[in-house]
Amino acid sequence: MNFSEYKNVYVVSEVPQGILRDEALEMTGAARRLADKLGEKACTVLIGSGIQDSQVQRLIACGADEVYLIDSPKLAVYDGLSYAKELAGLLKEKKANAVIFSAGSCGRDLAPRVASLLVCGVTADVTELSADSETHLITWSRPAMGGNIMADIISPEYRPQMGTVRPGTFDIPEEDSSRKGEVISVPVHLTAEDIGLILRQTIPAVKEDNPVEEARIIVAGGRGIRNQKEWEQVRKLAFLLGAAVGATRPIADLGWETPAHQIGQTGKMVNPDVYIALGISGSMQHMCGVKTKVLIAVNNNAAAPIMEQADYAVEADLRTFLPAFIEQVKKIKKSR
Repeated sequence: MNFSEYKNVYVVSEVPQGILRDEALEMTGAARRLADKLGEKACTVLIGSGIQDSQVQRLIACGADEVYLIDSPKLAVYDGLSYAKELAGLLKEKKANAVIFSAGSCGRDLAPRVASLLVCGVTADVTELSADSETHLITWSRPAMGGNIMADIISPEYRPQMGTVRPGTFDIPEEDSSRKGEVISVPVHLTAEDIGLILRQTIPAVKEDNPVEEARIIVAGGRGIRNQKEWEQVRKLAFLLGAAVGATRPIADLGWETPAHQIGQTGKMVNPDVYIALGISGSMQHMCGVKTKVLIAVNNNAAAPIMEQADYAVEADLRTFLPAFIEQVKKIKKSR
């Protein structure tokens, strides 16, 4: 089929309470890189209520050439039915080449709804993106077969090409306040029949004091932590360093840490400055969720995969290493 009329890379960001999340900025940066490779525009679509001009300008500074505003009080609460209707109409009109959604709770619901309306596919939980300047195809890469391989997925027969990208996969680009972009307001035409959700009550979520997806330092533990007493030492070290506590899936399954702290393929994507991995082997299932500037690994097995990946690798028994390390950190903090 001839898809020459389908152009530009679009990012969709839901802002139902008027709050622009960091993933909108990182996805816009990713769209900018793809668009540059393809010779196309990077466009961000904000859908919700109470969108602010300062938010729009940040997106332009991060690389958006065009920002589309679908802003209405009717969209103040996330509703997959109404959001999908508005987005599908816009993307069909614009003949988008590619569309990137965040793989958050809303994006995972919204992307397949939009794909269904546009009769195209959607690749879920993508961790890498690349583009071919000749075919204008996007390669959506994601872990598969239990995280043992990386699958590269393309969509040569349908447009738009669509996928969800896990938050924290990419760095937020450096903002360039000198960039100029076009802002387009999109009329909202929703009837009562288009609304699939009626809000009766809001129950505030319990927010973590230092969520792993926002932390600059993370102390994480895996199977090498033998019991809950040792796990308390992981928490103590994290507290002393002002770090968030991370966990592999086995630790979360044991109930030593809540799922909100689980990192990896079935957990959160994190992008800290420093990641301290205690007793973590370094399997793809876990490490596909970790993107860090500095990786410090402590393991009693020098042949563990993480020891080759680490910037600093320490071969040690955590039963003796952790108490000694904690005492050293206390001494350093006291001397300051």
